Amino acid sequence: MTYTPMEESLFQIVHCYHQYAAREGDVETLSLEELRALLTDTVPRFMEGLGRKEPYYLMELFRAADKDKDNQICFDEFLYVLDKLMKDYHLQYHRQLCAHYCAQHSLH
Repeated sequence: MTYTPMEESLFQIVHCYHQYAAREGDVETLSLEELRALLTDTVPRFMEGLGRKEPYYLMELFRAADKDKDNQICFDEFLYVLDKLMKDYHLQYHRQLCAHYCAQHSLH
């Protein structure tokens, strides 16, 4: 059976999470350093935008995602991080559509 592009994307996200979670300590959770590596390696444009490479941004993101305050991000808590990523990439998608539309209609 062949997976749809959406299914393949979802499996890739889960695989990526586990690949980074297995680097140190508990193989089912991300430490702050594992989260930093995951985001820096896999979504560099997200991290470069709006000062997200600053240490305080990652600390605040980690703190907000760590709902049970155990200093680890389980997969359910990682969904909070994904929410931030998806919102950012959704805005980028609309910016690209707008730029394309403006270019087609000489509106720039």
